[in-house]
Amino acid sequence: MKFFATFGAVLLPLLAATAGGIKFDSEDEASILSVTSQYAHGLMSLYQNNATTTAAQDIGIWPAPHYWWEGGAAWGGMIEYTQLTGDTSYVQTLQQALTANYGPDNDFILSYRKSQTGNDDQAFWALAVMSALEYQFPDPEQAPAGYLEVATNAFNNIVGRWDETTCGGGLKWQIYPENAYGFNYKNSISNGAVFAMGARLARYTGEQKYADWAVKIYDWTKKVGLITDAYEIFDGTDDKTNCTNVADKTQWTYNNAMFLHGSAFMFDYTNGDSVWKERTSGFLDHAELLFFSPFENSTDIMYEWACETGASGRHCNLDQQSFKAYLSRFMAKTAIMAPFTKDKITKVLTASAVGAAKSCSGGADGMTCGTKWYTGSWDGTSGVGQQLSALEVTQALLMIKKGTLPVKNSASNPEPSTSVI
Repeated sequence: MKFFATFGAVLLPLLAATAGGIKFDSEDEASILSVTSQYAHGLMSLYQNNATTTAAQDIGIWPAPHYWWEGGAAWGGMIEYTQLTGDTSYVQTLQQALTANYGPDNDFILSYRKSQTGNDDQAFWALAVMSALEYQFPDPEQAPAGYLEVATNAFNNIVGRWDETTCGGGLKWQIYPENAYGFNYKNSISNGAVFAMGARLARYTGEQKYADWAVKIYDWTKKVGLITDAYEIFDGTDDKTNCTNVADKTQWTYNNAMFLHGSAFMFDYTNGDSVWKERTSGFLDHAELLFFSPFENSTDIMYEWACETGASGRHCNLDQQSFKAYLSRFMAKTAIMAPFTKDKITKVLTASAVGAAKSCSGGADGMTCGTKWYTGSWDGTSGVGQQLSALEVTQALLMIKKGTLPVKNSASNPEPSTSVI
């Protein structure tokens, strides 16, 4: 196995066609749109909890053994799909999924979800609401609260748990002490997701307090060694040791994704501040180095370095099957918010989307998506994570081609990016 990318190699052919499978031309916007629609249909066909007989506590979630957080993660991608493509087929389903999970205080805290509610889980649902705000997803009729209220409630709820009793600060992974497996773990995804949330709220609202939180979270994460000078992002640290050492140095795509796009939003919010430009570049360069080109003949194709090839002795679990979706989504946002990254991001996402199309050639329909995008065919796996990842990497190309900036609170409609920074 080759752990690091070979730069400057030729991209895969831009046309992916598999017998009975997805036919995809990455240069043709109509093809991107068509294939994205096929992936969305495949994903939503796996969702069954919008029937009139569905119990209230099951609305918006995927069937077990999927955890609650993956509902929020997927709906964020589907909200953006709706707005990027103009396909309104799933609007009511998405509205129902979101509002059913608001909780009594409109902040995604639900008493019956205690065993599955960490700071990161709540943040993934809050980020879906941020996408609804930024892309002007239709407001549900008779919703208990507006998207902005829910987003800010969730953000305030999470940062209210900022813990300075150990490690000089930071957010724990788990919220409730009875979730002992993660209550003493301060991890990058919890802090990174809220860092990104703060950056996006700062840009959307124009309120400095959210940017201040983003800076505070970033500085703490760097101070305890979860972000290195080389822009590696390690998984987490233990507050029982006062975070004197990094407890788990695994690097996951979704951790990079959070700090990458959060930095890009801060770059935009600060009108091109050089510090945030350097950080955005640093995270992107490291992502390209670690999470693309698993083998010599699969240049620029995204993969989950820690578990996907099996070389580490680990194999991706159900959660990890979806992680590539978030790196894809947030790289595309980075290309929009920090246009100096656009060419590099477009290159790797294009190769990855072509690889994904080749993997989406399985199942009874001949279009079921697999995990490994670098094999040139279906790898025999399937599920929510695989479908979502293929959807996200492909609609990421659509997002970049359209060049639409997320709106700010004072704006009426999304506008194409015209920045040349």
